[in-house]
Amino acid sequence: MTSTFKWFNVGLRALMEVGIVVALGYWGYMTGSNAGMKILLGIAAPLMGFGIWGLVDFRQAGAMAEPLRLVEELIISGLAALAWYVAGAQIWGWALVLLSVVHHTLVYLLGGALLKQ
Repeated sequence: MTSTFKWFNVGLRALMEVGIVVALGYWGYMTGSNAGMKILLGIAAPLMGFGIWGLVDFRQAGAMAEPLRLVEELIISGLAALAWYVAGAQIWGWALVLLSVVHHTLVYLLGGALLKQ
């Protein structure tokens, strides 16, 4: 049964990450003032978001590594939810918040961790 929940949570994580990419891209597109800027921001915003996400390796932080990674992921998914919200897609923003909270809760309830040793 636990294995089924773990696979379910892997699916939730995939949906969360797709939701983050699409949210940042949608926000960038909606923010642009002309076609060129819409395309540029629609591509650059998700690249920057995931670039920042991957920039820091918390494994060097010892006992604080896992809590720091959790905070980072919640901030990024929260910013993406906010991006949905301010771009006019409030329901998608709330859905991403819910998805992120459920995924991160299940990680720990299932005895997992965000950082693999």
